[in-house]
Amino acid sequence: MKHLILLITTYLALATQAACGTALSIGDCRPPLMWLPVVLALSWFTDARGLAWTSLIGLLADGLSSGRFGVEMLATTLTAAMMLSLRPDADVRSRWPRLVWQFSVIATGLLLSRGLGCVLSEGPAVTLQSMTTLAGQAAYGLALCAGLSIFGALRTNRAARYHHA
Repeated sequence: MKHLILLITTYLALATQAACGTALSIGDCRPPLMWLPVVLALSWFTDARGLAWTSLIGLLADGLSSGRFGVEMLATTLTAAMMLSLRPDADVRSRWPRLVWQFSVIATGLLLSRGLGCVLSEGPAVTLQSMTTLAGQAAYGLALCAGLSIFGALRTNRAARYHHA
C-alpha cells in the first residue's frame, strides 16, 4: 500500500509542479514539490527501496526539467545515499530531529540539483544569493512537509477516535 501511495504522491507532486509551480511561488522561492515524495520515500524505506524510489522520482523529474537528462536523477540518488544514514530514529519523541532531517534532505537535494546542473548542463552558477534562495525553497518544502504530517496526524487521531467509539 505504501508503494501505491508513494506512486500517487509522486504523480500529484510532479503534475502540480509542472502545471502551477510558478503560480505557487513566494518571491523567488518556488515550491520544491518534487522533493516531497523523496522525503516520503526516505521516511518510509531505509533500504534499497528508498534509493530505488528516489531514483525513479528523479528520473520522472528529469522529464520535466529543461536541463540535461539525468541530472535530477543523479541529484535525488546522491541525496538519498547521503541522507539515509542520518535519518533520525522513529522512536524519538521530539519532532525536531525529523524536521531538521527533512529540511536537510530538501536543501541538499536542491543544492546538488543546482550544482550538478551548473556543471553538467552549463546552467546558472551556484552563488551566495542562489544559496539563500535554495534555503528559502527548502524552508518552503519543510513547511509543506510539516503541514502534510500535521494533516496525517489529525486524520490518524480522528480515525482512532472513531474506531474506539
